[in-house]
Amino acid sequence: MSNDILDRLPDGVLIIGPDRAIVAMNHAAERLLGWSRIEAIGAFYGDVARLRDASGAFVHESADPYAVAVPLATGSPEREFLLQRRDGSERWVAIRTAYHWTAEGTLDEVVVTMRDINRRHRVERSAYDLIATLAHDLRSPLTSVKGFTSTMLRNWERFADDQKQHMLSTIDWDADRMNRLLKDLLDFSRLEAGRLELKRQTIDLAEIATEVANRIALDVRAHTIQTEFAPDLPPVSADLGKIEQVLVNLIENAVKHGDPGEITISGVSNGGFAEIRVADSGPGIDPRHVPYVFTKFYRKGTGERHSGTGLGLYICKGIIEAHGGTIVIEKTGPSGTVFAFTLPLEA
Repeated sequence: MSNDILDRLPDGVLIIGPDRAIVAMNHAAERLLGWSRIEAIGAFYGDVARLRDASGAFVHESADPYAVAVPLATGSPEREFLLQRRDGSERWVAIRTAYHWTAEGTLDEVVVTMRDINRRHRVERSAYDLIATLAHDLRSPLTSVKGFTSTMLRNWERFADDQKQHMLSTIDWDADRMNRLLKDLLDFSRLEAGRLELKRQTIDLAEIATEVANRIALDVRAHTIQTEFAPDLPPVSADLGKIEQVLVNLIENAVKHGDPGEITISGVSNGGFAEIRVADSGPGIDPRHVPYVFTKFYRKGTGERHSGTGLGLYICKGIIEAHGGTIVIEKTGPSGTVFAFTLPLEA
């Protein structure tokens, strides 16, 4: 097959000769492998296409494509491998092989096609992580609810009123946690399907922010939550429940990831928009991770395990944009992070 034809193919193609050396390759393979055609042709295929299997072993060390080929078989089914590129970076690829036999029944060439599936693999991994996170985050409040409920049913008369109040408050709080998780999933599915519905009404942002801040402050000891809204901030036409959801998410993120100190929710009007800011005194967000904060399944990006689905800020972005506004990280650094969003002012 000529190089011109190979170069028209979107997938990477390698042709391996009987001496296990690269005979030909196309442009797509060059981009995927990080090897130029001039360097690769004539080189041992295992040096160019360094593929790891599920066990982590390099395929060329355990399987010879000429030795494993079934006589007169046309090829092998597609399998996924982790490709180590020339620069040391790794990508997931789907590999399929085709065999060319001579009239005498001798294997003459092995044609390897490779397709970049790194993005698909990341999405699948994110879905698995989401399921694992949900299972973990739902099990914790369910265990608490079940434990306190069973204890109270068995020993109701033995507990004092303040003990009952504490256990019932814990049950109520954990039920709210589960409800928020399920609400996040529903909103996520609606955003993905483009079916997020808004029930608009005239709302006072300062009043809503103060109510949310006071509610969260009841369960926070290490932070001081305050609001600073301009007295002339006009009302906006928005979905009350959705805006509350955005504020709860931003404030709880500040509590979760910020250092002990002040969290300030402020609001002003600017050019036909209400501008709302949530500022914390935390360590800031690593600049490498800032571009991914509003993406699906993002959870801080430090490699640590944090509770939550990683959908909160993605949903916030969808809600604010559905209202005709924008949401950004206005500032982040050692002195803290400021999230800001805008909403069109009511005419």
